[in-house]
Amino acid sequence: MVSKNMKDLQVDYSNVLVAIFELMLRSGIRAKDLLPTCVRALRRAESNCRGTRAVELSGLVTAALVLDAWHRNGRYLTAQGLPKPVPLLGPTPSVEALVRLQKTGRPPSSVARHLQDVRLVIPCGKNLFKPASDVAVISARDPLILQHVARALSSLLETVGQNMNSTNRVGPLIERFAEVPDLPSRYVKPFKSFTHTQGRTFLRTVNDWLESRRLRSRRGASAVRTVRAGIHTYAYVVPNHHPK
Repeated sequence: MVSKNMKDLQVDYSNVLVAIFELMLRSGIRAKDLLPTCVRALRRAESNCRGTRAVELSGLVTAALVLDAWHRNGRYLTAQGLPKPVPLLGPTPSVEALVRLQKTGRPPSSVARHLQDVRLVIPCGKNLFKPASDVAVISARDPLILQHVARALSSLLETVGQNMNSTNRVGPLIERFAEVPDLPSRYVKPFKSFTHTQGRTFLRTVNDWLESRRLRSRRGASAVRTVRAGIHTYAYVVPNHHPK
């Protein structure tokens, strides 16, 4: 039986494929020409992944929301404004209680334990835990990264598709990049440091704006139209291949 989390992952990647196919069709590629290309690509992917197994995943968004709430909820902060160590499970204050506030649909205790397993929350005393960071930074080997990649790809492609839609009445969403083709490699480390600092400030500002406008009360919520909204920023460094 396929678990609910695996079904959610399949839906996420299905949305990615829909967005890619839509862009290809809009560019003039015929649907009948797509099928053999997709079959070849799938066979190559199967060959690359042969021997790996399907994995369970938990909610990356939930993890990010829990960590963020831990850094802004007064009940979870010290007098100095730092995250307060709390038990993993149990009533407020605890990691489980923070998960419960996010209304994930999954057992809060299970999600809390997974946050511990992937070291997003770490021990800091007898039966107490603190966040490793205020952002979700995970290993590439953890299944959470699968959901992260799917959501990132899907969101980017949806933005591009919406911006190309001539009937879009709300105007284009931001989709920009800054790039130079010849940055000397000695500047890679300073570039990483600079973009981490600038990106963190930018994302904190956007997150504060979004958090202040979230739908807080469930009473009458069915009458309020909501959307998933956010922004994703990342840096990249691609080596140039100079001809010999």
